[in-house]
Amino acid sequence: MIQNFWLDLALYPGCVQGFFLAYLLWQKKEANRPAIRYFNALLMTIAILMFLRVTYQPAFFKQFAEIILLPDVILFLTGPFIYLFTRALLRLNPLPKSRLYPHFLPALVHVFIVNSFLGLHLKGVLHYLNVHQVFIGFNLIEAAAMLSLTIYLTLSLHTYRLYRDAFYQKYAAPFIGRFLRTFFMVCIALLVFWLAGFLVKIMQKQTDYSVYTLFWVLLVAAVYFLAYKIWATPAILELPQVIEMEEGFPGEEPVSASDLATLEQYMQTQKPYFNPEIKIGDLAEELNMPKHQLSKLINQGVGKNFFDFINAYRVQAFISLRNDPDKKHMNTLELAFAAGFNSKSAFNRAFQKETGRSPRDYFTPAKKAMES
Repeated sequence: MIQNFWLDLALYPGCVQGFFLAYLLWQKKEANRPAIRYFNALLMTIAILMFLRVTYQPAFFKQFAEIILLPDVILFLTGPFIYLFTRALLRLNPLPKSRLYPHFLPALVHVFIVNSFLGLHLKGVLHYLNVHQVFIGFNLIEAAAMLSLTIYLTLSLHTYRLYRDAFYQKYAAPFIGRFLRTFFMVCIALLVFWLAGFLVKIMQKQTDYSVYTLFWVLLVAAVYFLAYKIWATPAILELPQVIEMEEGFPGEEPVSASDLATLEQYMQTQKPYFNPEIKIGDLAEELNMPKHQLSKLINQGVGKNFFDFINAYRVQAFISLRNDPDKKHMNTLELAFAAGFNSKSAFNRAFQKETGRSPRDYFTPAKKAMES
Protein backbone atom coordinates (compact mmCIF):
# COMPACT_ATOMS: atom_id res chain seq x y z
CA MET A 1 0.00 0.00 0.00
CA ILE A 2 1.56 3.29 -1.08
CA GLN A 3 1.88 6.02 1.57
CA ASN A 4 2.72 9.40 0.12
CA PHE A 5 1.51 12.89 1.06
CA TRP A 6 1.38 14.24 -2.50
CA LEU A 7 -0.42 11.14 -3.74
CA ASP A 8 -3.06 11.51 -1.04
CA LEU A 9 -3.39 15.21 -1.84
CA ALA A 10 -4.10 14.40 -5.49
CA LEU A 11 -6.46 11.53 -4.70
CA TYR A 12 -8.81 13.43 -2.36
CA PRO A 13 -10.40 15.59 -5.10
CA GLY A 14 -9.93 12.79 -7.61
CA CYS A 15 -12.11 10.49 -5.54
CA VAL A 16 -15.00 12.97 -5.52
CA GLN A 17 -14.49 13.76 -9.20
CA GLY A 18 -14.73 10.09 -10.13
CA PHE A 19 -18.18 9.69 -8.60
CA PHE A 20 -19.27 13.00 -10.16
CA LEU A 21 -18.16 11.97 -13.65
CA ALA A 22 -19.90 8.62 -13.31
CA TYR A 23 -23.10 10.45 -12.38
CA LEU A 24 -22.84 12.83 -15.36
CA LEU A 25 -22.34 10.01 -17.85
CA TRP A 26 -25.16 7.96 -16.37
CA GLN A 27 -27.55 10.85 -17.07
CA LYS A 28 -27.10 10.35 -20.82
CA LYS A 29 -30.16 8.16 -21.09
CA GLU A 30 -30.34 7.93 -24.89
CA ALA A 31 -26.64 7.28 -25.45
CA ASN A 32 -24.71 4.05 -25.89
CA ARG A 33 -25.68 2.38 -22.60
CA PRO A 34 -23.29 -0.61 -22.78
CA ALA A 35 -20.34 1.75 -23.29
CA ILE A 36 -21.48 3.96 -20.42
CA ARG A 37 -21.92 0.96 -18.10
CA TYR A 38 -18.38 -0.30 -18.73
CA PHE A 39 -16.84 3.14 -18.45
CA ASN A 40 -18.76 3.93 -15.27
CA ALA A 41 -17.57 0.62 -13.84
CA LEU A 42 -14.01 1.81 -14.53
CA LEU A 43 -14.66 5.25 -12.99
CA MET A 44 -16.34 3.81 -9.91
CA THR A 45 -13.56 1.28 -9.41
CA ILE A 46 -10.93 4.02 -9.63
CA ALA A 47 -12.91 6.28 -7.28
CA ILE A 48 -13.33 3.50 -4.71
CA LEU A 49 -9.64 2.67 -4.97
CA MET A 50 -8.73 6.30 -4.33
CA PHE A 51 -11.07 6.34 -1.34
CA LEU A 52 -9.34 3.29 0.09
CA ARG A 53 -5.94 4.85 -0.55
CA VAL A 54 -6.66 8.12 1.23
CA THR A 55 -8.35 6.37 4.18
CA TYR A 56 -5.49 3.90 4.59
CA GLN A 57 -4.60 3.22 8.22
CA PRO A 58 -1.48 1.07 8.82
CA ALA A 59 -2.74 -0.24 12.15
CA PHE A 60 -5.98 -1.47 10.58
CA PHE A 61 -4.28 -3.28 7.73
CA LYS A 62 -1.76 -4.80 10.11
CA GLN A 63 -4.64 -6.32 12.03
CA PHE A 64 -6.37 -7.42 8.82
CA ALA A 65 -3.34 -8.31 6.71
CA GLU A 66 -5.38 -10.73 4.61
CA ILE A 67 -6.99 -7.76 2.82
CA ILE A 68 -3.89 -5.60 2.48
CA LEU A 69 -3.80 -6.04 -1.30
CA LEU A 70 -7.55 -5.75 -1.84
CA PRO A 71 -7.42 -2.21 -3.34
CA ASP A 72 -4.86 -3.41 -5.89
CA VAL A 73 -7.56 -5.43 -7.62
CA ILE A 74 -8.00 -2.29 -9.73
CA LEU A 75 -4.80 -3.32 -11.51
CA PHE A 76 -6.57 -6.39 -12.85
CA LEU A 77 -9.84 -4.57 -13.61
CA THR A 78 -8.67 -1.41 -15.40
CA GLY A 79 -7.53 -3.30 -18.51
CA PRO A 80 -10.71 -5.38 -18.99
CA PHE A 81 -12.95 -2.37 -18.38
CA ILE A 82 -11.04 -0.24 -20.92
CA TYR A 83 -11.15 -3.04 -23.50
CA LEU A 84 -14.86 -3.83 -23.00
CA PHE A 85 -15.68 -0.11 -23.05
CA THR A 86 -13.77 0.25 -26.33
CA ARG A 87 -15.69 -2.63 -27.87
CA ALA A 88 -19.03 -1.21 -26.75
CA LEU A 89 -18.18 2.34 -27.81
CA LEU A 90 -17.20 1.15 -31.29
CA ARG A 91 -20.40 -0.91 -31.57
CA LEU A 92 -18.78 -4.33 -31.73
CA ASN A 93 -21.05 -7.25 -31.00
CA PRO A 94 -21.34 -8.01 -27.25
CA LEU A 95 -19.21 -10.88 -26.03
CA PRO A 96 -21.11 -14.02 -25.00
CA LYS A 97 -20.89 -14.85 -21.30
CA SER A 98 -18.48 -17.70 -22.03
CA ARG A 99 -15.99 -15.14 -23.39
CA LEU A 100 -16.91 -12.21 -21.12
CA TYR A 101 -16.44 -13.71 -17.66
CA PRO A 102 -12.88 -15.03 -18.20
CA HIS A 103 -11.68 -11.42 -18.47
CA PHE A 104 -12.39 -11.01 -14.76
CA LEU A 105 -10.81 -14.27 -13.58
CA PRO A 106 -7.41 -12.66 -12.76
CA ALA A 107 -9.17 -10.15 -10.49
CA LEU A 108 -11.07 -12.93 -8.73
CA VAL A 109 -7.88 -14.95 -8.28
CA HIS A 110 -6.19 -11.88 -6.85
CA VAL A 111 -8.99 -11.19 -4.34
CA PHE A 112 -9.92 -14.66 -3.17
CA ILE A 113 -6.65 -16.60 -3.48
CA VAL A 114 -3.43 -14.64 -3.90
CA ASN A 115 -4.38 -11.66 -1.73
CA SER A 116 -5.66 -13.73 1.19
CA PHE A 117 -2.90 -16.34 0.93
CA LEU A 118 -0.05 -13.81 1.13
CA GLY A 119 -1.89 -11.67 3.67
CA LEU A 120 -2.41 -14.59 6.03
CA HIS A 121 1.32 -15.29 5.89
CA LEU A 122 2.04 -11.69 6.88
CA LYS A 123 -0.44 -12.05 9.71
CA GLY A 124 1.23 -15.25 10.88
CA VAL A 125 -1.77 -17.49 10.38
CA LEU A 126 -0.05 -19.48 7.61
CA HIS A 127 3.60 -20.53 7.67
CA TYR A 128 4.30 -22.03 4.25
CA LEU A 129 6.30 -18.99 3.10
CA ASN A 130 8.89 -16.80 4.80
CA VAL A 131 8.82 -12.99 4.62
CA HIS A 132 11.19 -12.87 1.65
CA GLN A 133 9.06 -15.30 -0.32
CA VAL A 134 5.91 -13.32 0.52
CA PHE A 135 7.43 -10.16 -0.95
CA ILE A 136 8.51 -12.10 -4.02
CA GLY A 137 4.83 -13.01 -4.33
CA PHE A 138 3.91 -9.31 -4.13
CA ASN A 139 6.37 -8.56 -6.95
CA LEU A 140 4.95 -11.36 -9.09
CA ILE A 141 1.45 -9.93 -8.62
CA GLU A 142 2.66 -6.51 -9.71
CA ALA A 143 4.42 -7.95 -12.76
CA ALA A 144 1.27 -9.88 -13.71
CA ALA A 145 -0.79 -6.70 -13.33
CA MET A 146 1.55 -4.78 -15.65
CA LEU A 147 1.38 -7.56 -18.20
CA SER A 148 -2.43 -7.65 -17.97
CA LEU A 149 -2.81 -3.90 -18.47
CA THR A 150 -0.34 -3.96 -21.38
CA ILE A 151 -2.25 -6.74 -23.13
CA TYR A 152 -5.62 -5.06 -22.73
CA LEU A 153 -4.38 -1.66 -23.87
CA THR A 154 -2.82 -3.30 -26.93
CA LEU A 155 -6.09 -5.12 -27.68
CA SER A 156 -8.03 -1.87 -27.28
CA LEU A 157 -5.68 -0.01 -29.62
CA HIS A 158 -5.92 -2.82 -32.18
CA THR A 159 -9.74 -2.75 -31.99
CA TYR A 160 -9.70 1.02 -32.41
CA ARG A 161 -7.51 0.78 -35.53
CA LEU A 162 -9.74 -1.85 -37.13
CA TYR A 163 -12.80 0.31 -36.51
CA ARG A 164 -11.11 3.50 -37.73
CA ASP A 165 -10.02 1.85 -40.98
CA ALA A 166 -13.51 0.42 -41.56
CA PHE A 167 -15.04 3.83 -40.77
CA TYR A 168 -12.84 5.63 -43.30
CA GLN A 169 -13.67 3.05 -45.94
CA LYS A 170 -17.39 3.55 -45.42
CA TYR A 171 -17.67 7.27 -44.67
CA ALA A 172 -16.05 10.39 -46.07
CA ALA A 173 -16.64 12.31 -42.81
CA PRO A 174 -13.88 12.86 -40.22
CA PHE A 175 -13.68 10.20 -37.53
CA ILE A 176 -14.79 11.81 -34.29
CA GLY A 177 -13.15 9.16 -32.12
CA ARG A 178 -9.59 9.91 -33.21
CA PHE A 179 -8.61 11.08 -29.72
CA LEU A 180 -9.00 7.48 -28.47
CA ARG A 181 -5.70 6.54 -30.09
CA THR A 182 -3.96 9.29 -28.10
CA PHE A 183 -5.60 8.02 -24.92
CA PHE A 184 -4.35 4.48 -25.50
CA MET A 185 -0.85 5.64 -26.35
CA VAL A 186 -0.71 7.82 -23.21
CA CYS A 187 -1.81 4.87 -21.07
CA ILE A 188 0.84 2.64 -22.64
CA ALA A 189 3.44 5.36 -22.02
CA LEU A 190 2.37 5.49 -18.37
CA LEU A 191 3.16 1.80 -18.11
CA VAL A 192 6.77 2.75 -18.77
CA PHE A 193 6.74 4.84 -15.58
CA TRP A 194 5.22 1.95 -13.69
CA LEU A 195 7.81 -0.45 -15.08
CA ALA A 196 10.56 2.00 -14.12
CA GLY A 197 9.35 2.12 -10.53
CA PHE A 198 9.08 -1.65 -10.46
CA LEU A 199 12.64 -2.15 -11.75
CA VAL A 200 14.02 0.39 -9.27
CA LYS A 201 12.27 -1.45 -6.46
CA ILE A 202 13.72 -4.78 -7.59
CA MET A 203 17.28 -3.52 -8.09
CA GLN A 204 17.49 -1.26 -5.04
CA LYS A 205 15.19 -3.41 -2.90
CA GLN A 206 13.15 -0.35 -2.01
CA THR A 207 10.11 1.31 -3.54
CA ASP A 208 10.47 4.61 -5.40
CA TYR A 209 7.15 6.17 -4.42
CA SER A 210 7.70 9.21 -6.67
CA VAL A 211 7.39 7.02 -9.76
CA TYR A 212 4.28 5.30 -8.41
CA THR A 213 2.78 8.68 -7.52
CA LEU A 214 3.38 9.99 -11.03
CA PHE A 215 1.90 6.83 -12.57
CA TRP A 216 -1.30 6.91 -10.53
CA VAL A 217 -1.91 10.64 -10.90
CA LEU A 218 -1.33 10.62 -14.66
CA LEU A 219 -3.37 7.45 -15.20
CA VAL A 220 -6.33 8.89 -13.31
CA ALA A 221 -5.91 12.18 -15.21
CA ALA A 222 -5.97 10.31 -18.55
CA VAL A 223 -9.12 8.37 -17.62
CA TYR A 224 -10.84 11.52 -16.36
CA PHE A 225 -9.89 13.40 -19.52
CA LEU A 226 -11.52 10.63 -21.52
CA ALA A 227 -14.64 10.87 -19.35
CA TYR A 228 -14.94 14.64 -19.87
CA LYS A 229 -14.35 14.25 -23.60
CA ILE A 230 -17.15 11.69 -23.87
CA TRP A 231 -19.50 13.79 -21.74
CA ALA A 232 -18.79 16.98 -23.72
CA THR A 233 -19.02 15.29 -27.15
CA PRO A 234 -22.30 13.30 -27.31
CA ALA A 235 -21.59 12.17 -30.88
CA ILE A 236 -18.84 9.89 -29.53
CA LEU A 237 -21.53 7.74 -27.91
CA GLU A 238 -23.40 7.52 -31.22
CA LEU A 239 -20.69 6.08 -33.45
CA PRO A 240 -22.14 3.79 -36.14
CA GLN A 241 -21.55 0.07 -36.36
CA VAL A 242 -19.04 -0.51 -39.15
CA ILE A 243 -17.54 -3.84 -38.03
CA GLU A 244 -20.36 -6.35 -38.32
CA MET A 245 -18.62 -9.42 -36.93
CA GLU A 246 -15.16 -10.38 -35.79
CA GLU A 247 -12.92 -13.07 -37.15
CA GLY A 248 -13.44 -16.61 -35.99
CA PHE A 249 -11.34 -18.44 -33.45
CA PRO A 250 -9.22 -21.56 -33.77
CA GLY A 251 -11.21 -24.74 -33.46
CA GLU A 252 -14.28 -23.48 -35.26
CA GLU A 253 -15.74 -25.52 -38.07
CA PRO A 254 -14.28 -24.67 -41.50
CA VAL A 255 -16.42 -22.75 -43.94
CA SER A 256 -18.28 -24.51 -46.70
CA ALA A 257 -16.44 -24.62 -50.04
CA SER A 258 -19.76 -24.57 -51.89
CA ASP A 259 -20.89 -21.48 -49.99
CA LEU A 260 -17.61 -19.78 -50.81
CA ALA A 261 -18.02 -20.67 -54.50
CA THR A 262 -21.58 -19.32 -54.45
CA LEU A 263 -20.38 -16.07 -52.93
CA GLU A 264 -17.60 -15.61 -55.47
CA GLN A 265 -19.93 -16.39 -58.37
CA TYR A 266 -22.51 -13.91 -57.10
CA MET A 267 -19.89 -11.18 -56.72
CA GLN A 268 -18.65 -11.73 -60.27
CA THR A 269 -22.05 -11.93 -61.93
CA GLN A 270 -24.21 -9.49 -59.91
CA LYS A 271 -21.45 -7.03 -58.94
CA PRO A 272 -23.11 -5.75 -55.73
CA TYR A 273 -19.95 -3.83 -54.87
CA PHE A 274 -20.99 -1.12 -57.33
CA ASN A 275 -23.49 -0.02 -54.68
CA PRO A 276 -21.51 2.43 -52.47
CA GLU A 277 -23.91 1.84 -49.55
CA ILE A 278 -23.75 -1.97 -49.59
CA LYS A 279 -23.79 -3.55 -46.10
CA ILE A 280 -23.12 -7.09 -45.04
CA GLY A 281 -26.79 -7.46 -44.10
CA ASP A 282 -27.82 -6.47 -47.64
CA LEU A 283 -25.46 -8.99 -49.20
CA ALA A 284 -26.56 -11.72 -46.78
CA GLU A 285 -30.20 -11.09 -47.70
CA GLU A 286 -29.43 -11.29 -51.42
CA LEU A 287 -27.63 -14.60 -50.86
CA ASN A 288 -30.39 -15.88 -48.58
CA MET A 289 -27.78 -16.51 -45.89
CA PRO A 290 -27.67 -15.51 -42.18
CA LYS A 291 -25.51 -12.46 -41.62
CA HIS A 292 -23.22 -14.17 -39.11
CA GLN A 293 -22.68 -17.06 -41.54
CA LEU A 294 -21.71 -14.69 -44.35
CA SER A 295 -19.36 -12.80 -42.02
CA LYS A 296 -17.66 -16.05 -41.03
CA LEU A 297 -17.49 -17.08 -44.69
CA ILE A 298 -15.70 -13.87 -45.64
CA ASN A 299 -13.43 -13.75 -42.59
CA GLN A 300 -12.29 -17.36 -42.71
CA GLY A 301 -12.81 -18.27 -46.36
CA VAL A 302 -11.35 -15.13 -47.92
CA GLY A 303 -9.21 -13.94 -45.01
CA LYS A 304 -10.57 -10.39 -45.08
CA ASN A 305 -13.13 -8.34 -43.24
CA PHE A 306 -16.28 -7.32 -45.11
CA PHE A 307 -15.07 -3.88 -46.19
CA ASP A 308 -11.72 -5.12 -47.44
CA PHE A 309 -13.55 -7.90 -49.30
CA ILE A 310 -15.89 -5.45 -51.04
CA ASN A 311 -13.16 -2.92 -51.75
CA ALA A 312 -10.96 -5.58 -53.36
CA TYR A 313 -13.64 -6.04 -56.02
CA ARG A 314 -14.01 -2.27 -56.36
CA VAL A 315 -10.28 -1.85 -56.89
CA GLN A 316 -10.27 -4.50 -59.62
CA ALA A 317 -13.32 -2.83 -61.18
CA PHE A 318 -11.49 0.51 -61.12
CA ILE A 319 -8.44 -1.02 -62.82
CA SER A 320 -10.65 -2.50 -65.54
CA LEU A 321 -12.39 0.84 -66.06
CA ARG A 322 -9.08 2.68 -66.08
CA ASN A 323 -7.76 0.37 -68.84
CA ASP A 324 -10.96 0.62 -70.89
CA PRO A 325 -10.35 2.83 -73.97
CA ASP A 326 -14.00 3.89 -73.91
CA LYS A 327 -13.51 5.41 -70.43
CA LYS A 328 -10.50 7.58 -71.22
CA HIS A 329 -12.63 10.72 -70.97
CA MET A 330 -13.29 10.02 -67.25
CA ASN A 331 -10.87 11.20 -64.57
CA THR A 332 -9.65 9.13 -61.63
CA LEU A 333 -12.31 10.30 -59.18
CA GLU A 334 -15.12 9.63 -61.64
CA LEU A 335 -13.80 6.13 -62.24
CA ALA A 336 -13.52 5.53 -58.50
CA PHE A 337 -17.14 6.54 -57.99
CA ALA A 338 -18.17 4.35 -60.91
CA ALA A 339 -16.41 1.41 -59.22
CA GLY A 340 -18.48 1.86 -56.05
CA PHE A 341 -16.31 4.09 -53.85
CA ASN A 342 -18.00 7.01 -52.13
CA SER A 343 -14.97 9.24 -51.50
CA LYS A 344 -11.49 9.91 -52.86
CA SER A 345 -9.82 9.14 -49.51
CA ALA A 346 -11.61 5.78 -49.18
CA PHE A 347 -10.54 4.90 -52.73
CA ASN A 348 -6.89 5.82 -52.14
CA ARG A 349 -6.70 3.82 -48.91
CA ALA A 350 -8.35 0.77 -50.44
CA PHE A 351 -6.20 0.90 -53.59
CA GLN A 352 -2.99 1.18 -51.57
CA LYS A 353 -4.07 -1.67 -49.29
CA GLU A 354 -5.06 -3.97 -52.16
CA THR A 355 -2.18 -3.32 -54.58
CA GLY A 356 0.55 -2.01 -52.30
CA ARG A 357 0.90 1.08 -54.49
CA SER A 358 -0.87 4.35 -55.06
CA PRO A 359 -3.01 4.69 -58.23
CA ARG A 360 -0.39 7.01 -59.76
CA ASP A 361 2.47 4.59 -59.13
CA TYR A 362 0.40 1.62 -60.26
CA PHE A 363 -0.40 3.04 -63.71
CA THR A 364 2.77 5.04 -64.40
CA PRO A 365 4.90 2.06 -65.56
CA ALA A 366 2.19 0.92 -67.94
CA LYS A 367 1.90 4.40 -69.39
CA LYS A 368 5.66 4.66 -69.95
CA ALA A 369 5.74 1.25 -71.65
CA MET A 370 3.01 2.31 -74.06
CA GLU A 371 4.85 5.52 -74.94
CA SER A 372 8.11 3.68 -75.60
